Order: sequence, then structure tokens, then C-alpha cells
Amino acid sequence: MGDPRMIVADLPPIFYRVLALVFGALWGSFFNVAIYRWPRDMSVVSPPSHCPACGAAVPWYRNLPILAFALQRGRAACCGAKMTPRYLLVEILGAVIALAVMERTLRLAGVDAPITPTLLEALTLFVFGGALLVAAFIDLEHMIIPDEVTLPGAALGLATVALRPDLDAADAALGAGVGYLTVQVLFVWSYEAVTGRRGMGEGDSKLLLLIGAFVGWQGSLFALVGGAMQGLVVAILAIALRRRMAPADEVSDDQGPFNQPGPVEARCEDREGAIAPLLEEPAEVEAAEESEEDEEPLVAPRKLPFGPFLALAALEWLFFGPTILDWYVGLFMTP
Repeated sequence: MGDPRMIVADLPPIFYRVLALVFGALWGSFFNVAIYRWPRDMSVVSPPSHCPACGAAVPWYRNLPILAFALQRGRAACCGAKMTPRYLLVEILGAVIALAVMERTLRLAGVDAPITPTLLEALTLFVFGGALLVAAFIDLEHMIIPDEVTLPGAALGLATVALRPDLDAADAALGAGVGYLTVQVLFVWSYEAVTGRRGMGEGDSKLLLLIGAFVGWQGSLFALVGGAMQGLVVAILAIALRRRMAPADEVSDDQGPFNQPGPVEARCEDREGAIAPLLEEPAEVEAAEESEEDEEPLVAPRKLPFGPFLALAALEWLFFGPTILDWYVGLFMTP
């Protein structure tokens, strides 16, 4: 496979698909580690995976992605404590992203493309998708996007632009700059100067720095506009749901879903079914007992992070960008 004379057609399509699924699921396990540890200022390397309920180390054969959760029926083998469903979800999404990236890369490269640069391109795009996945899940729980995700990711996107033939270095640099400065200048600095509070967090501007470095200025602007539109729809639904399900005296105008968060500790309420799930380490478990507050009626969350919508729109552009552009242009073209 490392022979530079090999081309894509030398290996059957099923090889690439199985490789992508297994590779993505394995890295999904690492994504779970990053999602749990980075917001808590913990190393993703040490200590190795262990059960927080009883402290037992998790052996490799009980840390197999997807299979371990299914075979153990969502419970830790060491003590039987319940595992968070996020563990399984992230590994499945990692596999799906890897498969989608592989299909996209092979389709655009063609069957006569050299296999080594084609797989390297797929690898860099998978890193991009994985970074978006990690950022989205961390933002869902903690309302922050760690620099450990965005800054190294943006640097990698700019450094590996030569591996992505559909993007040149100038477009990547422009995309990173446009994405970052648009949010930082308009929605952080300027908004704060006018209103006294920030309209968006700096984590969002750094996430757009990462997005622009991988998909250019068009993708960066699409992520900002498309993410805002999709976030607005969810925000409206969240407000409507809250007003329907919460008592009238609990609803006020200052409880909008885009209120700015405080520090990591001031995160969304961890109610069952809320938008911010309990996130824990791979093959690790939900050890805390449910409190009386956990049994309160379900209401829509008061805060809605923007990062997941930026990440979703960036993936939409990565996989469907030309189709979206053709559709949009077609709206304004006369027959």
C-alpha cells in the first residue's frame, strides 16, 4: 500500500470502507478521552483509562470501540455501573465521519490517483472532522471550546494544504483569517464595546479559524451563516418548548438559549434528555447517583452553544459544498 506506484484502483472499494470504519471507530475512543479530559485540564495520555466508579483499570479488550459497549450492555464489566451513551455515540460518529471522508476523497481523486497521497488527504480531512466532533461535544456540556482542539487543528490545516488539491494555500490562509476576524471583531470586541457583553465566545472565533484553514473562505463563511441559521431554528424550538413545558413564573426574557456562559463549572443543567449530556471517559461509567433534581420535568435548556452548529455547517460544506452552491445559484437563475 505504501508503494508510490500503486493507484486507487489496485485495491477493492471494500478495503477502503472497512479501513475507514475501523480506523474511525478506534479514534472515536480517543475522541471520548479528549472530550472528557481537556475541559478538566487533564492529560489525554496519562493516566490510562480507568473506571471512576471503582478505580479499576480498563484493559484493552474491554475498550474495543462500539463492541465493548454492546457486549457489556452499557455497563462497566468491573463493577456494573452504567456507562454514558455518549461513549457509543462518539465512536459511531467517528466511524461515520471516517467513511464519509474516504468516500469523498476517493470520488474526487478518481481510480487512477496514486494511493499514498490520496490516503494522506483522507487522513487530514478525518483529523478535521474529528476536531469538529470533539469541539461540538465539549461545547455542548461545558459551553467552551478548548484551544487544544482549535489551535493545533488550524496549524495542521494550513501546514497540510498541499495534500488537498481542491484548496490552495492562499485560500486556506484567507479562510482562516476571515473566519477568525469576522467573529472576533464583530461579535466579540465590537459587540462587547457597544453592549457591555460579548455576543459570542472567543472559542467560536478560533473554531472558525480551524474551519477556514481546512475549507477556505467560502466554507468558513458558510459555516458562520449556515450555523447561525440552523442554531436560530433550534433556539426558537427550544424557547417554544420551554414556554410550553415550564411553569409560567419560571420563564423570563433573560433566559434565552444564547445567554453567555460563565466558567466551566457554570454549565448547562445535567437533566436527563437535556442538550448537555453527562460526558465521561471511554469505557468509564456514570458513577454519581441521581439526585432529586434529576427527576424534575424535562424543560428545554436555557443556554445553547454555537460551536456544534458551526461544526455541523462545516461538515455540510465539506461533503455537500458544490451541491449547496448549485442549489443556491439556481434559486436566482431564470429559466
